[in-house]
Amino acid sequence: MAPSNLNQVFVVNDIAMLTGTSFNVSALAATGTKLGIWNIDPVTTGSIAANTYTVTAINDLKRFQLTQTTLGNVLASPIIDVADIVRINYNGFAADVQTTAIQTWTPGSITANENVMVRIAVRTAPTAYEYYANPSNTNLDVVGSTAPSAGKKTFPLVGNFSAGRMIFNIEIPAGADTASAAAACDYVKNAINRNKTLDAIFNYNALAAGTLALTARHIGVEFDLTVSYSDGSAGSNVGTVAGTRFTPTSNYIQAISDEKAQRARYGNFNRMYFPVAQTDFAQPTYAYDMLEISYKHGHPASTGIARAGELNTIKIYFGSSATPLATAANFATAFGITIATDVERVEDTALQS
Repeated sequence: MAPSNLNQVFVVNDIAMLTGTSFNVSALAATGTKLGIWNIDPVTTGSIAANTYTVTAINDLKRFQLTQTTLGNVLASPIIDVADIVRINYNGFAADVQTTAIQTWTPGSITANENVMVRIAVRTAPTAYEYYANPSNTNLDVVGSTAPSAGKKTFPLVGNFSAGRMIFNIEIPAGADTASAAAACDYVKNAINRNKTLDAIFNYNALAAGTLALTARHIGVEFDLTVSYSDGSAGSNVGTVAGTRFTPTSNYIQAISDEKAQRARYGNFNRMYFPVAQTDFAQPTYAYDMLEISYKHGHPASTGIARAGELNTIKIYFGSSATPLATAANFATAFGITIATDVERVEDTALQS
């Protein structure tokens, strides 16, 4: 898609839309932000008054503004002519969340008096904007505070991947530690638990007696797990390694990254010498659905400096709790979507008739 004239990101934490005739409405807290559809012109359909917030279908309007409450004045879109809306994309909760790697090792009957080498090669690091804007954000750990140690972890290698992948070796010595498959797995788990870097990257879980599962804590991390005898041989009795994936249960990372990246585009971010404190509206415990509205603008007199033919876009992340929305009646009515059913709904002409 060509560069957009004006991109905006709204984060809505209360699905009850604004009503009333006061344009500037403040949220009491970041968890209470609301979306507003401010009607510009009087509309005979449903007797919708001008200069008021409405929850009606936007294709019943002529011109409107979308707003998001903040702790001060509202964030507002330009005045949008309904006929200029090109498409509305709706993505249900976690529909486009990147999966995270999980690798399992099931040892066989390991040969006595043989050392075993477990190699973990981390191939990719997280690339979401929040990992760079605030790498100390522990809410980026999508696995959470489970084994091997309590507490969420921050990814420890951001900025260190210019040299390519990183390889970690854990050698299981021959003897008591390899006397059984369960003992071999426990040795690897204990080694991870004692290493701050490995502990911050991986979570382990014994799926069954004698089986080890390693899960990447952070979205975007891909890794390989290989196991062989330390002399390089890999007899069948060293065991088998299998890979799979899981889908995290939060899309907070997408919401906070889009929110902060958008702030950076218009220069409102923390600078080293002139820090500006900003409220983050995306909530780490919320499940967000997302709307993306693309509309044409009146070049050359419209907001921004883009060339003719480029589109303005508004992303709206909306939710009200950790549970994906089963219904958000006002949003369904206003934008013509079926909450938690439509994965992607594209409007090309319906709003231009």
